[in-house]
Amino acid sequence: MSEIDTRQKNNSSNDEIDIFEFCSRIWHALKRGIIGIKDFIVSIIISLIRKSLWIVSFALIGALIGYLWHGVSRPYYSSFLEGNTGSIYDEIERKYIGGVDNTIIIDHINKLDLLTSKSALLAGYLNMKGDDAKNIRSVKAYYGIDVNKDMKPDYIDFKDTYNPKDSTQIRVPSYIYIRVYVYDENILVPLRKGLLKYINDNTYIQELFKIDRKHKQQLIGEVSSEISKIDSLQRSRYRKDNQLGNQQLFVMETSPKFDLFYKDMLRLYAKKQQLEKNVEISDEIITIVQDFTPMEQEENPILSYIIMFGGCFAVVGLFFSLLWQYRKKIWALIKEDVKK
Repeated sequence: MSEIDTRQKNNSSNDEIDIFEFCSRIWHALKRGIIGIKDFIVSIIISLIRKSLWIVSFALIGALIGYLWHGVSRPYYSSFLEGNTGSIYDEIERKYIGGVDNTIIIDHINKLDLLTSKSALLAGYLNMKGDDAKNIRSVKAYYGIDVNKDMKPDYIDFKDTYNPKDSTQIRVPSYIYIRVYVYDENILVPLRKGLLKYINDNTYIQELFKIDRKHKQQLIGEVSSEISKIDSLQRSRYRKDNQLGNQQLFVMETSPKFDLFYKDMLRLYAKKQQLEKNVEISDEIITIVQDFTPMEQEENPILSYIIMFGGCFAVVGLFFSLLWQYRKKIWALIKEDVKK
């Protein structure tokens, strides 16, 4: 074997040894890391077990405080109302037309939430008694979000997660959702009346509503005119075809142009009926689709107080146990700092 072949063989063997050694080192490092993490977790568990008396004792104290706190706090409940602002989804143009912009109404309602701590002012805006206004904890309005592009709300944006840059999410302009937190269910009826009056008393929103009604009436007239024109054109075609004979009439009736008349007539009739129904139903700025739902579940149940206070005090107990464990070192450090 030549000297060159021998060198190449030795180099190849060295490369294989280096790769095996590298993999071995990685494995040992990974193994040490896993063992270190395991030991760290075990040490934390053992430390918690040793300090369990502190943690459990403080957790029980916190749970007791949470129970007592719930006893002196007022339970409150949530309910929401669904309304329509008069927008209509046009199937032909595939967009919403008409209606009062629900952004304006939602912003107007959300201003009330800033007054919930000032019951006298809130009562004045909602035309309610002062004692009734004191039972209102929160009033906020929200959008309906469409995610499958059918222009119908798929969920209510109670958490304000809407992202205008996300093209998969669309705010539906025809719906508005008002959620309230109240201490007494009996105020829901006067609260609904007060909210509607508060919206109707806004001059700007009133003007927008009047303009919207006027435009819808004009649009109904325009659609009726278009229907009449197509009907006249269709009758003219019938008369012309009758003059050409029955055979020619059959050909024209089955032609694409004749079918187009028929489809256009149906679309326009559907649009007209939709507009007329909307004008007839939407006689107010907001039409109630669903009134305030019954209050079935308490929003601040006793269990939530017990868990919250118990968990917080358990952390405090752990903190005090560490202080107690290292009290001598901490005291020595304090003395040294004082001497300096």
